[in-house]
Amino acid sequence: MLYTAGLSSADLLSTHTISRGKRMQNQRTKTQRFILAAAGFAIATGSLAQADIFEVESFHLGGFYAVPDGEPPLIPDNDLTFQNYFMGHTTIPTIPITTTERRTFFAFDLADVLIPDGHEIIGVEFELELIFGGILANFEGGTEEVIFTSTTSDYDTFMDPLASGLGPDEIFDSMGTGDFYTGVGFDTMTIPDSITMDMSEAAIEDILDSMLADSPFMITGMLATYDPEASALFEFVFGLSDVVTGGSPTGFPVPKLTITTAPVPAPAGILVLGSGLMCSMRRRR
Repeated sequence: MLYTAGLSSADLLSTHTISRGKRMQNQRTKTQRFILAAAGFAIATGSLAQADIFEVESFHLGGFYAVPDGEPPLIPDNDLTFQNYFMGHTTIPTIPITTTERRTFFAFDLADVLIPDGHEIIGVEFELELIFGGILANFEGGTEEVIFTSTTSDYDTFMDPLASGLGPDEIFDSMGTGDFYTGVGFDTMTIPDSITMDMSEAAIEDILDSMLADSPFMITGMLATYDPEASALFEFVFGLSDVVTGGSPTGFPVPKLTITTAPVPAPAGILVLGSGLMCSMRRRR
């Protein structure tokens, strides 16, 4: 309630006019806010309601090894009957052998990912399971970091390096050194059962290129902080991650991509928003 004691009749009229003007201005402000909120809500909820989600499991993964000093390269783990995605090196006591550094590749068939008309990819997540912990490393500097990138080699090259004219060592050198897709860091051996990582715009662009070319989408990864101690028997992450052995699935979760699409913001929504504001401005005048 407006307090008016001690004011003349002219002052009362002026005060009343000012008060009425303020109420009208407040009402207009509320109306504008409502229009903005309603339009934004309609656009946002409409996009969410129409979003499509595609989950794609890797159909082939494996690793290539660094060339031992003065020796030929180790045979790559690119056989479909054995698929494991550890990065770093390990010791196999039954042979016995301590491997050189291993880097990993993942192949995804995107043929079933059909982006609806008027949609675009708004996000991609890359998920890995960490079976039984999955880390045995020296935590040099207090952390271990893994990066995933593009590769200059296509899927056929990983399947048959000799036919491509590239040596396994050349393929190894290109793995984990392309355009940055995503990454993760560890500072302890007690880690979650799974890790989900958001992928970069570069990854989304390459996914679209793979879909247009009707070719598998490739990801390569490396232990970026690989720096084993002398004579260390182990220095790896994502160990014990066999998803296929002997040609048969082991039942362990397979690495996967989750691709989310949504409608491109419609111009009509912007027009609704603009017309509401213009209507409000006319009333204000």
